[in-house]
Amino acid sequence: MDRLDARYRIFKEKIRKLGYIKDQAKKVNNVMEVIADFGMMSDAGNKKVARAVAQSKNEKELKSKLEKISKMAGGKYSEAGDDDVVQTAMDAMDSKGAKGMQLRPEADILMQLKSIEDTGRDTDVRTDDMKKTKVKAKDAIKVKNALLYLKPQPRSKYLRLLRKDQKSFKKTFNAILRVA
Repeated sequence: MDRLDARYRIFKEKIRKLGYIKDQAKKVNNVMEVIADFGMMSDAGNKKVARAVAQSKNEKELKSKLEKISKMAGGKYSEAGDDDVVQTAMDAMDSKGAKGMQLRPEADILMQLKSIEDTGRDTDVRTDDMKKTKVKAKDAIKVKNALLYLKPQPRSKYLRLLRKDQKSFKKTFNAILRVA
């Protein structure tokens, strides 16, 4: 029985050194739930960026990890150094601390705007800083339709700005409303 325990302990130690511990996988999955697509060409690249976000403690460390990812595998993940990927990773790192309602899918800004359209009533919209902003149903429908006409890349940029905080939400919402 002792040999089995020793083998198991050595196996667990090797797994830990390789970075396959379940605790870290949960952290990476939480980051992937917040932002699934970082703008990388492959899912493996997105997973590497998510792992870097989950492991980083500050922006400087995250930037250095993204730089390292962009140079690994002979330039296979070179887009990790792009500004939009870095910015998306920074936003994911900022929203990593979102608690309660914001981690649930119905808390997504686009879902909140769709629910306002379904009910047809003026309602509050909650941002990542957990503050509510009153939105008229007519305006919410216009903004939602304008966002859905956009291609995925610019749409995610505007959704990120809408989701960030109350000040950013009002500024972006009014700008989209003027165009719509």
